[in-house]
Amino acid sequence: MKKPYQDQQVQYSLYEEELKELAYNPTGFFGKMMYKASRKLSSSMDLTYTFNVAVSDYLRAEFFCDDISEEIEGEFTQQMLTSILLDDFLYQAKKRNNPYDLYRHLTKQMEQSSIEVFTYNGERDILHLGENTQRRKEMECTIKKKKALRLEIMLSDVADLGPEITFSVSDVLQIIYSDFIWKYRTGQLNNVLKKIVERL
Repeated sequence: MKKPYQDQQVQYSLYEEELKELAYNPTGFFGKMMYKASRKLSSSMDLTYTFNVAVSDYLRAEFFCDDISEEIEGEFTQQMLTSILLDDFLYQAKKRNNPYDLYRHLTKQMEQSSIEVFTYNGERDILHLGENTQRRKEMECTIKKKKALRLEIMLSDVADLGPEITFSVSDVLQIIYSDFIWKYRTGQLNNVLKKIVERL
């Protein structure tokens, strides 16, 4: 028996936690100081997310990162690449400031690069998008809590529209990573190596 639809939906725990903390009203000088200190410490925390990519994408990204490492004569990792891609995504999403556009953007990227996500039809069955059945590689990406929270708020706004597909932070990391590699290997990114080097 399948779980009810609401139990299958993506949960935005950081967003919910933030709402609870904002609603909390500490009393007394000591309580207020502790609350302020814990809020400041919490926002600077690092959070680690995992997502899966095709091994062929991973290998291409590895060589791309090696090329950048040679250019800068220093280390450049896939973690650093993913962080740059996420910064660009958040910047563009902030400029759009439109959950409908964000949803269309994510689904378009997902379809182009054959990302596997979960969606639900009227019978609440889980469907898989994309026919890519090659082997997968698990990736890790560590990002600041504040950045993850901003992304969760955006994705929650998208989910409030009631779309067929809802996205988690890990889904977005997977989508932007795979979309970047797809555009890179199909020659759609002009001077991308130079542009990234200039940002470092």
